[in-house]
Amino acid sequence: MILGYFGLAFFVLGMIFNNKSNTLPILPFIGFVIFSLSLLYVFWGIRCPKCGHRLTPITTYGSPFSVSTKIKCCPFCGIDMDSESEDIK
Repeated sequence: MILGYFGLAFFVLGMIFNNKSNTLPILPFIGFVIFSLSLLYVFWGIRCPKCGHRLTPITTYGSPFSVSTKIKCCPFCGIDMDSESEDIK
């Protein structure tokens, strides 16, 4: 999400400065691509390592910069989020 916010800020600042100087029209496009790709990853790439369900609703709950400490296990299969990778299979 930090990368997404960086891309959004890059896009907005690029649009503001591009309107004034019109020297670098590619800068807003780069910011938009960074923002879009990070959002796609957040919505489709964060999954439970055991059952494969999307964990987007629980990972975006609370602060946008960290996962809440109240989340201890996957709501779909119940695996502990702090378990080692050998314990998953």
